[in-house]
Parts: sequence; structure tokens; C-alpha cells
Amino acid sequence: MENFQEVFNEVKAGVKQKSASKKDEITIMKALMNDSNYSTKIYGTKDGIDTYYPSQELRKVVANAVSDITKIPNKEATELVKNYEFTKADAQTMVNFSKEFIYTYLQTGRKLPIGGRIDSNIELIWKNIAAREVNIPNGEKKSITIPAHGGIKIINKIPNWI
Repeated sequence: MENFQEVFNEVKAGVKQKSASKKDEITIMKALMNDSNYSTKIYGTKDGIDTYYPSQELRKVVANAVSDITKIPNKEATELVKNYEFTKADAQTMVNFSKEFIYTYLQTGRKLPIGGRIDSNIELIWKNIAAREVNIPNGEKKSITIPAHGGIKIINKIPNWI
């Protein structure tokens, strides 16, 4: 199984510019899906700090599906799924699914809290941006119309646990 932190550090070390990379998205997602030992701390819960194991939670979903489809006991399905190695195709599907969830959920008008981490407490919210005229400073009195469009507002207040 992959070690998420090692993969993450390799990807981070290879970043030369802040641009999107489908390859890196898939690499990070695949490592996150496969490393059952990787955990993260989530701050600000009612009990203070929770530990979250992404791969273990995903494996519970898969085990439930296997158990339901095959009619085998959940304990047996959990053992079957425990050593499954998620593929690049699985990771690509999860990246796409995650993006669609974020986009679709934000369309409801609700905030999407990403969850408190040690140094942040980020929330996303959909923002409708109105059409407007913008002057172009090129020596001429020229303006262009920016059409109405959607965007995402990021809220990142200083967490109370810092």
C-alpha cells in the first residue's frame, strides 16, 4: 500500500508553479484512498479534536456495498476490502465525484465547511457575480462588459483553537 505522506511530499516538492495538474490530483487521491494508516485531525468538533482516517472510511462504504450485493456478512466483506488496492481509474472517479459534489452542493446556497484543521477553518459558499462594465486603462476611454457568472467565496476566519 502507498504511504500518503510520502506521495504528498513528492508531489509538493515537484510543484514549480501554482497550476492545475490532473496527474497530481489522481496521484494524491489514489494515495489517500489506499493508505489506511493515514489520518488527519479535525478541530472544532463538539468534543474538541477528532481523528479522521479517509481510507478506512472509504473502505467501510465499499465493504457495505460488497456485503449488500453478495449477501455475505459485513465482517467478511470488511476483510475482503481491507487489502484492496484502489487503482488510478478509481482515483480519477473519486476526483470527479468529489468535484461534482462540491459544485452541486454549493448551488444549494449552503456553506460547505471543509472542516477545521490545525491552522485553518475554511468554508466555501457560492457567489453570484453580477454583470458589470470595466474600464481598460490603455490610454483610450474603452470598457468591456463582464457577463454575470458564478464564483466561490472562501471564508477563513482565524480558528478559535489557534
